[in-house]
Amino acid sequence: MIRLRMLTTLVEAIRADLRRPHPFAYERIGFLCCKQSRVPAGYLLLGYRYVAIEDDRYLRDKSVGARFDATAIRTGMQLALTEEASVFHVHVHEHAGVPRMSRVDTREMQQLMPCFVNVCPERLHGALVMSVDRAYARVWGTALETSGVDVSRITSVGDRIKVLS
Repeated sequence: MIRLRMLTTLVEAIRADLRRPHPFAYERIGFLCCKQSRVPAGYLLLGYRYVAIEDDRYLRDKSVGARFDATAIRTGMQLALTEEASVFHVHVHEHAGVPRMSRVDTREMQQLMPCFVNVCPERLHGALVMSVDRAYARVWGTALETSGVDVSRITSVGDRIKVLS
């Protein structure tokens, strides 16, 4: 069982950043850094920092909502190394309810996640898709299936605890 927890203020900051307009990309992308802990039932990931991809790292590509360059990927990989963090690629699907990864998301994450797992194999790395009110995440790691594993529960913690998945 894999659980992801974040402060409500962090969740709100992520959603606010992902909603900012970009000059040509249809959506924004960022990285969520998490501390990882092994617990009796599996893993607990605690989100602690969000890093937005800089505007000049996006590539013009009308076939997808957003595409970014190798420098952006290296930024995420460097976060994993220097902060000893689990790193999640984050983007938003603007609808209510639990989102899912699109076919494009799935294909791209299958190609991207080995970069993170190879550079920091002792951590789980993943993709987090936010919606207006919920979230979905999938993780990859050396001991997991190559297609990844769904995060069992995502919660935000603040005045109230809210289950997002």
